[in-house]
Amino acid sequence: MEDLEDSKIQEAVRYLAQGDKATEKNWFKKPEWDIAGQNYEKAASCFKAARSYDQAIQAYQKASDALFKSDLLFMSAKSMESAATIASLQLKQPERAAEMYKKASDLYLTHMSPDRAGEMLEKGARALEPVNVDNAIEMYVSACSLFESEERGKFAIDTFRKAVAVMIKNKRYEAAVDILHRLNAVYQGIPNQQGINKTCLSIIITLLAAEDEVEAKKQFQLFCLHAFVQSEESAIACALLDAFEQGDQELVSQIVRKQTVTFLDNEIAKLARGLQVPSDFT
Repeated sequence: MEDLEDSKIQEAVRYLAQGDKATEKNWFKKPEWDIAGQNYEKAASCFKAARSYDQAIQAYQKASDALFKSDLLFMSAKSMESAATIASLQLKQPERAAEMYKKASDLYLTHMSPDRAGEMLEKGARALEPVNVDNAIEMYVSACSLFESEERGKFAIDTFRKAVAVMIKNKRYEAAVDILHRLNAVYQGIPNQQGINKTCLSIIITLLAAEDEVEAKKQFQLFCLHAFVQSEESAIACALLDAFEQGDQELVSQIVRKQTVTFLDNEIAKLARGLQVPSDFT
């Protein structure tokens, strides 16, 4: 096994040398960036096979740079993505991986591939979740914003939901409500009334968890100006608000066990089960 790894490293070094040679220029020759990029990618693959992961990352980065200079933007982005994946999965370096996923996102966006660009930001966010939740949330929000700006919101519903889940899990309720409103707008544009109903109820639950009963009532009244008012989710939201107004914790506990609530996204359903009426009622 060790002999095979040594052989792969030697092969990688040869490809690196060929790549460097292709970048040279003189009176008679211009840099051949596309050839350089191909050789750097081959070097990266060999380093990866030899489990020399840091060298593989460096080779993929060189490949990305060379391919960018040859206007092969998609391939440049793909090489940077490969570097990020190694940093995340093999080296367990989430912050380094997130930085490279961000670069890959920018490259995909330059190539006019917004879906892949958003996917890179989401991957970076997922990598960061265990070590830096604030930066992870920031990347999730950036991904949502990217999809919105490119009018690709309907392809990003899972990204919005993942962002909300991380925010709820870490008690970033205000940020979660904002993303839920933006998700609601996406559902309205499709349109998807069931998605709208669930999102409206999720907003009410999140506001109650944030101890902002006044805003929860205000939002409920606004939602009821539309088709939401006829839904089971509307009935649940109304019942919750009434239970809070009465200070009836037992009634709240009964309501959140209803199937309509359990069918919400996991973190929202979990949040609902933990709802507590204000302390002055108990």
